[in-house]
Amino acid sequence: MIPLSLKKFKKIYLEITNRCNLACSFCHKSNRAKAFMPAEEFRAILGAIEGHTDHLALHVLGEPLLHPELGVLLALCHEHSLKVNLTTNGTLLPQRQELLLASPALRQVNISLHSFSEQDGDPGRSGYLPGIFDFIRAAEATGLLISLRLWNLPPTGANLPSPNDPILKALEDFFGLSEPLVSRLTPGHGITLAQKVFLSQNNRFTWPHGPAPDLGDKGTCRGLKDHVAILVDGTVVPCCLDGEADIPLGNIHAQSLAGILSSPRAVAMRTGFSQRRLSEPLCRRCTFRQSF
Repeated sequence: MIPLSLKKFKKIYLEITNRCNLACSFCHKSNRAKAFMPAEEFRAILGAIEGHTDHLALHVLGEPLLHPELGVLLALCHEHSLKVNLTTNGTLLPQRQELLLASPALRQVNISLHSFSEQDGDPGRSGYLPGIFDFIRAAEATGLLISLRLWNLPPTGANLPSPNDPILKALEDFFGLSEPLVSRLTPGHGITLAQKVFLSQNNRFTWPHGPAPDLGDKGTCRGLKDHVAILVDGTVVPCCLDGEADIPLGNIHAQSLAGILSSPRAVAMRTGFSQRRLSEPLCRRCTFRQSF
């Protein structure tokens, strides 16, 4: 077993803000205090996780493009040789396009296109998809990966219409596709639209923070195995779906990451996952872990 002092994750989620400019129904409505992570705290965290990953995902909750020091944070990631993934609702891409495309640290931008259907009646909705398409055009020469997400399908068997037909038609027109996208998309699987541009469609999932039904204590997860998350106040949680800090393992400003990973609670979780046993109520309510 790799010593925890040397534990290297596939990625670490680092929430630079839990503020958002939208209030979409599919997002967890957090009771945590809203904040932006100061650049100096961000710098300190990068030092604390040195050697534990090569990839950062700058989100858990919130819209990362809102951060007023985003350029500074991306520059710090580059200084630490970290590759960055961003997940955004896409509404601020026109304002942030120049900054993002000039950042050598940025590896991938995930765009939650399902926020489009939440903007009915919003005067800015008409410019939403054109702004995203402009960003895709401008990114063609940079090597940036772009993942378009439509993770809002009704539950399987619900016999409800898909909310995505207008977006799929706009994508077909923009990319000059002759075959309807609806015939190519399978929930949970991505397809290639163009070089370095991908699209996936999936069922809407429920955030595991209660109240939610207990699905039993049998199962496993990749949390604490290939990723861990650090919230905007420095709280370390085991996975990217613990948006309410239901499982606080420690705080990166007060403890080393190795020490946090060695805590009795973290050890109990990892042991349980290895035995396909879920020790935490949050994990027992999580539908996403059923895919493992």
